[in-house]
Amino acid sequence: MELRLTTGFEIALTPMSAFIVAAAMMPVAKAVGVRFGIVAQPSSDRPHAKPTALLGGMAVIAGLIAAIGLVGVLSGLPYHSLPWLAGFAVAMCLVGLLDDIVDLRPRHKLILELAAICILGWWGPHLDLLPYQPLNIALTIFWLVTATNAFNLIDGIDGLAAGVGIVAALSIAIVAGLHQHAGTMVVGLALAGALAGFMVFNFPPASIFMGDEGALAVGLVLGVLSIQASRYGEGSLPARLAMPLLTLMVPLLDTVTVTVTRLATGNPISKRGLDHSHHRLTRLGMSSRSAASTLIGLQAIAGGCAIALTVVPGYDAVLLLPFMALFFALVALFLMDRSFAVEAPGQIEDLPWIARVILSLGYKRRFVELLLDMALVAAAYFGAMMLRFDFDLSAAQVGQMLIGLPWVVMIGCGAFLVAGVYRGIWRYTGLAEGVRFVLAAMLAGVAVKLASAILPITISRAAVVVFVILLFNFLVATRWSFHVFQRIGRLLAHSATRLVIVGADARGAAAVQHLHSTIGARAELLGLLDDDSFKHGKLFHGYRVLGSLDNLGAIMARTPFDEIVIAQETLSAGQLAALESFTLSHRITLRRFWLGVTDMSTPAISDRRLTAA
Repeated sequence: MELRLTTGFEIALTPMSAFIVAAAMMPVAKAVGVRFGIVAQPSSDRPHAKPTALLGGMAVIAGLIAAIGLVGVLSGLPYHSLPWLAGFAVAMCLVGLLDDIVDLRPRHKLILELAAICILGWWGPHLDLLPYQPLNIALTIFWLVTATNAFNLIDGIDGLAAGVGIVAALSIAIVAGLHQHAGTMVVGLALAGALAGFMVFNFPPASIFMGDEGALAVGLVLGVLSIQASRYGEGSLPARLAMPLLTLMVPLLDTVTVTVTRLATGNPISKRGLDHSHHRLTRLGMSSRSAASTLIGLQAIAGGCAIALTVVPGYDAVLLLPFMALFFALVALFLMDRSFAVEAPGQIEDLPWIARVILSLGYKRRFVELLLDMALVAAAYFGAMMLRFDFDLSAAQVGQMLIGLPWVVMIGCGAFLVAGVYRGIWRYTGLAEGVRFVLAAMLAGVAVKLASAILPITISRAAVVVFVILLFNFLVATRWSFHVFQRIGRLLAHSATRLVIVGADARGAAAVQHLHSTIGARAELLGLLDDDSFKHGKLFHGYRVLGSLDNLGAIMARTPFDEIVIAQETLSAGQLAALESFTLSHRITLRRFWLGVTDMSTPAISDRRLTAA
């Protein structure tokens, strides 16, 4: 489906025409949906006040086909190359429309999808990752089914599916344009323009939804385009495999997160629920708009990675893959971990065998953590070698590194095991684990250097030093990633309560950690109050010391808050009285943070509190 574009005007015309047609069709689609009752009723997962039309996807596909046809006429696109893509998009659109009207059972819906995708998988473009064509066809069918349904699953809040689709389509169009494949570029630009026309009406609060007819069709088109994009550039086999995954990273992360956590908690996979990525972000305190923007931004990062893989030589692209895998795996693990924020995995009872296996491997046996550390060690090894040679490695050097990589990974993970890295719990990683990380990194570096004398490991003494430094930093970064992600979530959250803590001391630090682990995003910590003037304006565990208790009024005017939490133990009676008077006059809440030990062994002193130092 290649064509020659003669002018930049034709390139600009593609998304513009798709946008105009899709936007013009939206009022028609809305009216038809309302007229025939093809609407989404208000529900827990669709928090709209009134029924909303579901036919926005029909207008998106109309804009896509119209733009491709128009540019094809201007550029000499032969018409026999358009019907196969348009036909399958329309077929998938009809499957989704039927589901929107009669609410198909999941297995019936899947059968109809397979009927169309199997024909496309046989007739259309194939993944060429395996040596046997039948296996490539089977892999193509599996990928198209996955892409189609993964994109459908993220269509849960206003603007999310459209935004992710626009970013994915544009990243594919950029990849195709960089490598002079105009046909794929035109379809990508047309799809992005059509989704932008829909976005005008789907931007929160949405007046029309994409519906299954739009989400399934768009997911299928993106799946096909990602297959074509995987053939461009100078990428190696691993890079070509990563290309489709990166172009649809957010839908795939959501699908994996939902599937694994539902299996781990004994819930049916096909049942609708409020456990998708956008739901997990909103439970962190984000608004729907912030959650959608966050996931769209994550897809933009993945799209940038996809573009990077196609513009660097294949042997260099391999060196980038562990870094990308590490980042997106951490995001997925964080989202999965939110399923156990309230109930610990070891406390869930009466689970089926598959759930027990997943929880045992993931939490008790630490198998998932081991897989992640394999990517971590690989990234540290590649990073050390790239820094050592100023990012100027030859194909021969990369080949030697890949030969030694399995040995480096085994030695590195073995050093982590010996140093006790796997004894810690990610969610509660603190400074004490830093000693283990230093020991693990140094042990791994020494072991790798010694092993290089007898094993095919290529690493110099200078590279070993860099390897140790990177290992330590990666260990800290991965184990603290959950804290970082939670902090980002709080920054983007809209909390109902804004509070300050009195006491920038050890008890204040404990209060900060306690609020993080128990309240989460329901309350926003603005800063701390302390009478020590040397601390004013400084950062205390990442939060600013706002001033002293004597300046409460000025601080309140400058930074309004709803609650004061007293952590400092040495407040005088006068200061406590002043705080009580201030909170009463401003109608805000005053609380005390207690940190102590109670002796329960003797009834006579059972109510005595022994305050910890």
